[in-house]
Amino acid sequence: MSCIRTSLLATTAVIALAHPAMAQQVQPSSDAAVTLEEVVVTAQKREQRLLDVPQSVSVISAEALQTMQAQRFADYFTRVPSASTVETQAGQTRLVLRGLSTNGVGATVATYVDETPYGSSTSLANGSILTPDIDPFDLARVEVLRGPQGTLYGANSLGGLVKYVTVAPRTDAFHAALETGVETIDGGETGASIRGAANIPLSADLAVRVSGVYREDPGYIHDAIRGGGVNDGTTKGGRVSVVYRPTEALSVRGSVFAQTIESGASNTVDSDPVTLRPTLGDLQQSRLVSEVNEIDYRIYNITADYDFGAVSLVSSTSYGSLDQHQLQDISGLYGPLLSEAFEMPLGATLDQNVTQRRFTQEVRLASNTGGAFDWTVGGFYTRERNELDQGIDAIDDPTGAATPGLEDLALANVPSRYREYAGFANAVVRFSPRFELDFGGRYSRNRQTASQSSSGPLAGDSLFDGGSDDGVFTYSVAPSFKPNTTTTLYARIARGYRPGGPNVLPPAAPDEAPRTFAPDTTTNYEAGLKTELYARRLSLELTVFQTDWDDIQLLAAIAGFGVNTNGGSARSRGVEFSAVARPTDTLTFSANGAFVDSQLTDDAPDIVGGLSGDRLPYGPRFASTVAVDYQRPLRDGVDLNLGLSWRYTGERDSAFDPAVGQYDLDDYSQVDAHVGVSFGAYRLSLYGRNLSDSRGITDVGGPGTARDGAIAVSVIRPRSFGLTLGVRY
Repeated sequence: MSCIRTSLLATTAVIALAHPAMAQQVQPSSDAAVTLEEVVVTAQKREQRLLDVPQSVSVISAEALQTMQAQRFADYFTRVPSASTVETQAGQTRLVLRGLSTNGVGATVATYVDETPYGSSTSLANGSILTPDIDPFDLARVEVLRGPQGTLYGANSLGGLVKYVTVAPRTDAFHAALETGVETIDGGETGASIRGAANIPLSADLAVRVSGVYREDPGYIHDAIRGGGVNDGTTKGGRVSVVYRPTEALSVRGSVFAQTIESGASNTVDSDPVTLRPTLGDLQQSRLVSEVNEIDYRIYNITADYDFGAVSLVSSTSYGSLDQHQLQDISGLYGPLLSEAFEMPLGATLDQNVTQRRFTQEVRLASNTGGAFDWTVGGFYTRERNELDQGIDAIDDPTGAATPGLEDLALANVPSRYREYAGFANAVVRFSPRFELDFGGRYSRNRQTASQSSSGPLAGDSLFDGGSDDGVFTYSVAPSFKPNTTTTLYARIARGYRPGGPNVLPPAAPDEAPRTFAPDTTTNYEAGLKTELYARRLSLELTVFQTDWDDIQLLAAIAGFGVNTNGGSARSRGVEFSAVARPTDTLTFSANGAFVDSQLTDDAPDIVGGLSGDRLPYGPRFASTVAVDYQRPLRDGVDLNLGLSWRYTGERDSAFDPAVGQYDLDDYSQVDAHVGVSFGAYRLSLYGRNLSDSRGITDVGGPGTARDGAIAVSVIRPRSFGLTLGVRY
């Protein structure tokens, strides 16, 4: 009972158009009707033009999120070059950048909400899939940093980072927004949503912003016993943020964010374990119980910024919590065993609860000169308390009813603790108006403890613990050259890491089962070009990179014990590109994509599967998005917007499996479209997603993940249509 996992089973620069209630930090040129607007980001923890940041950063603006009617990661994250998602159920999404994933339990992409790092730093609390999928209604933008970010952001950013930037309260005027909508899925159900936000100035130096969302997500997976649309769900939550500026020098911002995601079943189809074709029909699964999943997020933060003139001091104090309750039908794995043992038709369920509590404190001091030398120094501390509870019960087959006397066949409780201390520094030396050098370093030290207690006839009674202690140094060096004010050439070498930790194993575990696992690290080499041409009517970005991944953390089962282990190395290399063109004031074209070759360069341990040369899981070799947007006034006060996009996801390989190897997954395309009409403060929008009704596969389960010899295969949402009506003041 030692497997502490999900179960006991062994575009760059998307154009930032002006937003009525959520204005972006932009400086339009004198020809603003035609030219692209300038995007400002905080990727390096200070405001910079996107063009000046010497690394690969994609920005999805508030207006772009609204126009595409984005509601979840899958609606916008895959529009970023070399980005992909692996989703099995609402609220459980693995983010992958540049193909850096092995399908383990530790995250390779870090997540921030403003100044708050969110999600678990450890590989003991399912941090790779419990990523906050925030409804983007009240966001200023989403910044996606590709490549290691270990210097400024630390743990788990070895593949990159996703940063949600929320809309800050403003003291200048009252603003409000309200939006309601409906969405229907072909062959599925119909859902509805309502969202609202208000910015309320209370005085010249105090303002509050409140927002809320309630969304019913329609289901589209069918079950012969439980009916249609079993994977429907709801997302609800809100945010309160207060800004207080008692003096010109001091700004204090406090915020509280809460969101709950509930779903009734996974997005999986029962499929043949050889061909991956559906065994029960299109979008069909068979489960004995409803596989409910509920995830509650809470984030509390206070950020204070004091401007001393030559330097600024920033303090960010955060507390985050996550609670998950999930029920899984594991009859495919345990049903035959239990049926034989008790001589009656039985299935089994896994009841899992995950809790995370995380406190973080960061303090940094930064220069404000903007001259030949700028610097940032800081310290970081985080403390996590995590706990994972699992229980296996027998159930009747086919009714799914509880079987008296066969409850609690296996119980496991795994509490863990994580503490990390880090110091970091970053500097920019400007040798001339054209040439500068950005460099920095960070040293992090973490200590972890964990224990496990188990009971029940399938697990046995036991109590044991473990611990670990490790440290790592990360760095970045990025020279850049600007031949003119609209072009940047840069090179970058950067290192990222993911913490190691303890494996909680009993004394009787075999010697080959490691008691601890080491940090894994990535070293990234990239060169890039960012430029704006034709009076800023065309922007281009091109990046070439190679990432070397050492001491890869892998999930394995050794003599029935689930463990994290380190195994060999991998390499990811590729080319990323993006372009946005606005030839007229009514027409915008955009295209982005990536060629990525990510593969093992050493054999993984036999217990994991995977040989040198095998591709890393779920990273397409080629993926791209092409879009066109047309907007024009129809008459005074009435504006029309039309858009069409095509997303292509190339062939991929599934996760490593020592028994069946990797599956070759076919490529697929997705066509989305939208049309909107604005009447002054009002906006009516109609949109369609996956108009080609593709059945692209996003995840393949292992043996036993479905009943009757089938396996569970996740697919993207079928064709859907939606209508929204919004008003902004």
